[in-house]
Amino acid sequence: MHITSILTSVALLLALPTKTAVSFSPGVANRAIHILEEASSQNIPVDAALRRYAKYQERSYVKSEEYKSISDILRNISISQYRIDWQLREAGVECSPENRVAFLKKGDPLECRGMDLQTTLECPDWAWTGLKEAFPDEEDLSKELRALMQPAPLDLRVNTLKCEERIDALREIINAGYDATSTPWSPIGIRLEERTALGRIPGLLDGIVEPQDEGSQLVASLLEAQPGETVADYCAGSGGKTLQIAASMKNKGRLYSMDVSEDRLERGKPRCKKAGVSNVQRQVVQEDMTRKDKWLKRRKGTFDRVLVDAPCSGVGSWRRKPDARRTWATFDDGFDGGIDRLANLLPLQQQILQRASRLVKVGGRLVYVTCSLLPQENEKQIIQFLESDVGAEWKVESPPSDFAIPFEVVDGQFLRLTPAQHNTDGFFAAVLTKHG
Repeated sequence: MHITSILTSVALLLALPTKTAVSFSPGVANRAIHILEEASSQNIPVDAALRRYAKYQERSYVKSEEYKSISDILRNISISQYRIDWQLREAGVECSPENRVAFLKKGDPLECRGMDLQTTLECPDWAWTGLKEAFPDEEDLSKELRALMQPAPLDLRVNTLKCEERIDALREIINAGYDATSTPWSPIGIRLEERTALGRIPGLLDGIVEPQDEGSQLVASLLEAQPGETVADYCAGSGGKTLQIAASMKNKGRLYSMDVSEDRLERGKPRCKKAGVSNVQRQVVQEDMTRKDKWLKRRKGTFDRVLVDAPCSGVGSWRRKPDARRTWATFDDGFDGGIDRLANLLPLQQQILQRASRLVKVGGRLVYVTCSLLPQENEKQIIQFLESDVGAEWKVESPPSDFAIPFEVVDGQFLRLTPAQHNTDGFFAAVLTKHG
């Protein structure tokens, strides 16, 4: 259907007041529609579909105004799709990529009388109950979910292996013309209010600074890894937090980067080289929790500290991945929507926590982290762990005395970071000590 006819049908069917229309050309609209269709048919994130599209264009295309316009359209639809679809259904219009782009171009208000709160706050069914439990006050709930609709700043972590003082790295970035400041909570963070091409940022290609959300920096710092210790980053992925831990250890001691995926661990190698990290050993761990992991078994009770960055729903990262509200529910085959997938994830989180805890020696520390705001992935997992046979040896530890943000979850036992309160991604952290 031609874009003009779409706009006409939407205008006739939606009896809503209009705002100033969003301006973009039919060509840009058609390309955005194509990318949305590709994302839907391939069940991939919209930003991945955009990158795939850009891959087949000229190298200079990603710097063009057209690319920026397409990117803006895709983000606006990703953070508004529940509200747009509600309006289209009310008007009897198909919820298709074409009609979503047409609605955006027309500029009608996203919210209107009669729209339910869950739709207004762009929340999927699978996360709604948990988020209402986390934020029982409706005003707080609204603030948190609206904050998750806002674009995230670009945070950098200063690599103290290459730059001892944050001010030195910050000065170089400011002198290059960037609007940059120190992060308010993390002592090793720098914030750029506007996102930019990473390769142009002074120090990034040299490993002096590394992209990492301030919240991620804060939860990793709770491990307080020391030089000479034996430490594990469990579920390390490509190793963002591994790099921070290595810097904390000053490259001294043994740091194991662990994951079920060898490919993810391999992607961490060039990152370590660039950052000047030399004390990391990579170890693939058993993915099947019904089978014993001989490597882990031989090292039971030998680690001083273990960070468990558990796989989770990623609710706290919706600022960066707005369409994950929908794609997470259908990303893996075999799950009947997000509620089913979440129900299958929860026992896996508990199994990972219990398995990783066996590595820690008496007197050692374990930090459990998720980038979720759902209680069933967070404090409820810790409570279940402490009530288990394995967890009987553990107790909740108070936060470090110099930690900038108070622990407020479950009577001050656990940390929760949120976009609305701290302008970080959403994170949960629990600090545990093994007392034997």
